[in-house]
This record gives sequence, C-alpha cells and structure tokens, in this order.
Amino acid sequence: MAPVPDPRIPTFVGAATDGGDALARALGSEAILRPPAMPAVSGWDPIGHDALAAWRFALDERPPDDAVVVCTWTDLPPAAALADIAPDTWRAQVEWPSALWFTTLVAAAERCRDGGSVVAVVERPVTLDAPGRAPLVAVADGLLNLVRSLAAIEGARGVRVNAVTTEVHTVPDPLLGAVPPLATFPGRVDVEVAGAVRLLLSDDAAGVTGTAFAADCGR
Repeated sequence: MAPVPDPRIPTFVGAATDGGDALARALGSEAILRPPAMPAVSGWDPIGHDALAAWRFALDERPPDDAVVVCTWTDLPPAAALADIAPDTWRAQVEWPSALWFTTLVAAAERCRDGGSVVAVVERPVTLDAPGRAPLVAVADGLLNLVRSLAAIEGARGVRVNAVTTEVHTVPDPLLGAVPPLATFPGRVDVEVAGAVRLLLSDDAAGVTGTAFAADCGR
C-alpha cells in the first residue's frame, strides 16, 4: 500500500530562486511547480495571455491539494525612484508579476480540497523601507487584497487563504528609525518565514483566514 501523503506538506508554487528553493526545502515540499517566465516581448500581449492561460490549464489539470504555498519571490529588481521607472520596466516588474501571481493564487485556492489551506509568501517592505521599491509594494498590496477576497469566497468550503510578508530580500542598509524588536531581523527563510507558513498551514490556525502575517521580527 502506498504511503498517504502528509497533508501538512504543501505543494510549492514558485520561481527557481535561492530564497524560494530554500523555503520549499524547509517546508519539505516534493511537489514544486515552476510558473512561466515573462515573454520576451514588449507588453507581452497576446503571447503573455496565452502563457497565463496555459499555466492556468496546467494547474487545473492537477489533482486537488490539501495545502499550497504560492511564493512570489523572483529575481529582485534594483531599487529605483518611481519617477525613473519606464513603462516597459513597470510592465515587467508589476503588470506581468501581478497577472501571473493573481492567476496562480486563484487557481491554487480553487484546486485546494475542502478544509485545506493556501499561503502566499510575498516580499513587502514596510513603509519605512519602501522608498525605491514601488513595484514590489504594488504587487504585494494587490496580492494581500486578493488573499482577503479569496478567503471570503473559499471560506464556505472551509478553505483558508492567508499570506506571509517578509523583508528578507529588501532589508535596507543602513536601517532607518527604531531598531526592530527582535535582533534576528530580517529573519531567515528556513526559520522565521518557514515557521510562519507552517503555523498558517497547521490545525492550530484553524480559525485564521484572510490574514497577513508579517514575519519581519517586528519591523
């Protein structure tokens, strides 16, 4: 008889980055799904829409999951003033990631079994650390709103949808303002971030949905 998969070990959906791979390993994920790369054309239309449609179809064809972690970490763009961001850069750093991760998160929630759990992990600098990071903040805030919306929609099936926000990739040097309460700021992927994800996937968080946990050591 084949062993029954542990429902607390999630399917991991994320690009192949050092941080994402470290998180998948820390969570024990064996099913790792890689999203499509942004098409190498200005505006990515209509090729981009075809890529997203094919990705959505591939996700829909998978068996339902008990737990899914959707990680939006990609290669971090350099910090830049909002006024200096060209339209093609905005499309690459905001429009495509938003369309990709919105598509993925909606599909993950729909494919999650009744009573299951979905967690989105997203880089989101706090206000004090946000200058130069407008594209990241725009994508993150959109995803957090989508998490709340999906939690309301899927809650009737007992599916919980939450988010974990981090600053592991955007910690400024030097820090401005007060020192974070915990000296481990900005935290580690395999410790603070993975721990927050495991908590949200666990039965101990049975009453938690539509919430964003900031695994940022109190920043």
